[in-house]
Amino acid sequence: PLATALPLFVGGFVLASCLVVVGLRPVVRRLVDDAEQWDRVLGHVIGTFGVFFGILLALVAVSVYENYSDTRQAALQEAGQVTALYRGTTGLPQEIAGPMQQTIEDYLEVVIAEDWPDQRSGSLPEGSLALVNKLEREIHQYAPESLQQLAEFQQLLGTFDDFVETRRERIDATTLELPTLFWVAIWVGAAVNAVLIGLIIVKSRRLHLVMAGMLALFIGLVMFATADMDHPYQGTISIGPGAFERVLDQIQGMDAEQ
Repeated sequence: PLATALPLFVGGFVLASCLVVVGLRPVVRRLVDDAEQWDRVLGHVIGTFGVFFGILLALVAVSVYENYSDTRQAALQEAGQVTALYRGTTGLPQEIAGPMQQTIEDYLEVVIAEDWPDQRSGSLPEGSLALVNKLEREIHQYAPESLQQLAEFQQLLGTFDDFVETRRERIDATTLELPTLFWVAIWVGAAVNAVLIGLIIVKSRRLHLVMAGMLALFIGLVMFATADMDHPYQGTISIGPGAFERVLDQIQGMDAEQ
């Protein structure tokens, strides 16, 4: 749960940074002879490092959020296209439309009950593929007899093609993650940042710990949010099957009215 994971991660991050400060303060006091020159050089190093580390954090966070947003949009689009497919069958003869509608309803149930648990575990879902193939066969079995039916059939084919493409985007996002090298760079940067803050000469240890803790708090929050959204279907901030559940409820409501 977010209420547990966030305090544990950020609290541990702040604690580690404060421990680095406590460990380095006596070392700095013992080794540094000219405090003014030390602070001038250290200030230049911290300023340069802060720029590059800040840019890295910002780029990674934005990239991860864009991936999360694109995945969420793909899931919403797929749910909308399933609705359009179901409504597109209403203009077909009942002996053709009935099996298609049932297949669509079965597809939604499998996506909710099987695909999403697989995605949460990091596995590529396969349960709904058989129903997609079945729906494709049912669509191609239909032979339009009039120009109106031909137009409706072509529109249905176009919607199905869009649906297949969007479904592929939703499934491919299961294995979407930030390259390991970026995480190595972020963790090394966070460690270097804690060391640099610990090397600053501050007379008051309490003030030094507050400075280090506040900076570690912010960096920890950014890293937690980035890591939690790195896998769109996992973590405390994840994409759920709510859109498909709403479509299924809508379709079942239409069936009940009929």
